[in-house]
Amino acid sequence: MNIRLLLFVCAIAVSACSSAHPAPFLPASAPTIVRSLRSAQSAGKIQHIVFIVQENRTFDNIFGGPKPFPGADAVSTGQTLTGSVPLSEIQLAGGDDPNNYHTEWLWACNPSSGPPFVAGGPSPCRMNGLTTAASPAPGYTPPAPTSTLYSYVDYSETKPYWDIAKTYALGDHFFMAHNSETFTAHQYIFSAQSNNMVDAPVYPAGTDCSLLYALCAYTPWGCDSPSQTATYRLDPVTGKESLTNTFPCFGPGSPSPSVSYRSIADLVGAKGLTWRLYTHSMCADVNGLDVNGTIRYGQLWPTKANMTKCHTVLRTFFPTKIDTANFRVPESTILTDVAGSGGGLANVTWVLPGPLTSDHPGVPLGKCGPTWVAKVVNAIGASKYWNSTAIFIFWDDWGGFYDHVPPYVVRDQAGPGFRVPLLVVSPYARQGVAHTNVEVDTLLNFTESTFGLGSLGAADASPYLNNLNAFFDFQAAPKPFERIPVPVSSCSILEQRNETDPHSRWLRMIDDD
Repeated sequence: MNIRLLLFVCAIAVSACSSAHPAPFLPASAPTIVRSLRSAQSAGKIQHIVFIVQENRTFDNIFGGPKPFPGADAVSTGQTLTGSVPLSEIQLAGGDDPNNYHTEWLWACNPSSGPPFVAGGPSPCRMNGLTTAASPAPGYTPPAPTSTLYSYVDYSETKPYWDIAKTYALGDHFFMAHNSETFTAHQYIFSAQSNNMVDAPVYPAGTDCSLLYALCAYTPWGCDSPSQTATYRLDPVTGKESLTNTFPCFGPGSPSPSVSYRSIADLVGAKGLTWRLYTHSMCADVNGLDVNGTIRYGQLWPTKANMTKCHTVLRTFFPTKIDTANFRVPESTILTDVAGSGGGLANVTWVLPGPLTSDHPGVPLGKCGPTWVAKVVNAIGASKYWNSTAIFIFWDDWGGFYDHVPPYVVRDQAGPGFRVPLLVVSPYARQGVAHTNVEVDTLLNFTESTFGLGSLGAADASPYLNNLNAFFDFQAAPKPFERIPVPVSSCSILEQRNETDPHSRWLRMIDDD
C-alpha cells in the first residue's frame, strides 16, 4: 500500500498517503499452455463461504526459512541477479515496509522478455530480480533492505497459521490474482477485475495528510476518494503502465455508469442469498466495495457511514460502528454473530483485518494476525455453521517479499501475480498440502459454482483456472472441528506500549478484538 507513518504511542491507523511512485518498469512472450476449468463439486453441502483476508506476505515469507513447512514447496534461500542469499528471520510487528507496486513486481519477476506477455503461456518470470527493489536506479529510495525483502517470519509468531495448515489444507501453489498491491487486490477479491487499474489511487495535490487527517488513514479508495483522484492504468494489450485521470468508481451512480463492475456480492444478492462484509471501518482505504457504484450508491450502503466525516481525529480512533444486514464494523463483530448473539453467518462473508491483525509489514505492535485468524476459525468451528462452511484464509498480495515460484500461467497482462499462502478450513477439507495451481479467481469461481450464481464474466471465467478438488473431499462425512490453539499474548488485551518506527509506511490504530 502507500506510505504509512506511526502517529504516536500505540495509536496507529490505516493510512493512504503516497510516496513517490516509481516510474513504470517496462522490461515478454512465451509459448502457450492450456488449462481446463472444471466446476467445483460442493454437492450442496456448503452453505457458507468465508473469506478471511490478510495482507502482504508471500508463501516463502510465512512457510519458508531454514525449516520450511513439511511437504510444502518452500525454500530457505532466495535467488538474486548475482547468486543466492539465505532468507533472514524477521518479526511480524514493526520493521521495514517494502514497496509492492507493479514496478517492484516486474523487478522481482525479472522476465525473460516483455511485456506484453503471451496469454495462456507459462510465466516468463525468472524470480531473481527482487534485489533491484533494494538498490535500484538513481532517483528511487528503497524503503527496505535486501535482508527484509528476502525473509521469513519468526516461526513462533506464525504458529497458529502452521497449526491450521497441519490440521486442515494448505495450498502451496496459490497465486494472487494480479501483479500489483492492495488496492488492485481488493478489486479482484470482490469483482475478479480492477477495470485495468493498477497500484493505489493518487490523491490530488493539496489533499491533507496531516495529523488531523491521520495521514490519509481514512481517505477511501473508491467512490468516496477526493475529487480528481487519479489512477494508474495497466494497458491490457501492451502491459504498459500509465497515470490517467480515471476516477476509481464504476457502475450505476458513478462517474462511469456504463462500466460493468459487478461483484460477487451483487451476484449473491441477485440470487436471494445473503452476504456480509466485516471491516474495521467503512472509511478505510481497503474497503474494496467502495469502488462498486451499484453498492456504494444503492440502498445497502450504510447511511451512518458518513464519508464526509472520515477526516477527523474522532473517526480515526473510533470508527463509526455499523450494524446492517450487509456491513459490520468493527470486524470483531463476527465473533459474536457466529456465536448466536448477532446476525448469524451469511452465505458469503468477507472478513478484513483490523489494524494490528493484518500481518502488514511495518506496523508497530502489528503481530496479532495469527491470533486473530485462529479466533475467527475457532468461533466458526464451535458454531452450528461448521458442518456447512468452507473458510478460505489468504493474503491479498505479496507485500514486496521474495517468493521463488513463478506464476503458473499468463492469464493476462494483469496476472496472476506471485504466490501467497492459502489455508482451507472445512469439515470437508483434505488434510495436507495441495500442490494444485489455483488463484484468487478460483475461489470466486468456486463460490459461483457452489451457489449457482452465474459468472462475473471477468477473471473468474478464465480458461486457465483449475478447480479446488485437491482441497476438498465432499464424498466423505464431515469431520468434527479441531480447535486451533490460541497463544496467550498481549494480542488479547489492549496494548499499552509506546513504540515508534521511522521506517514504517503505516499509520495504524489499536484493534479491539
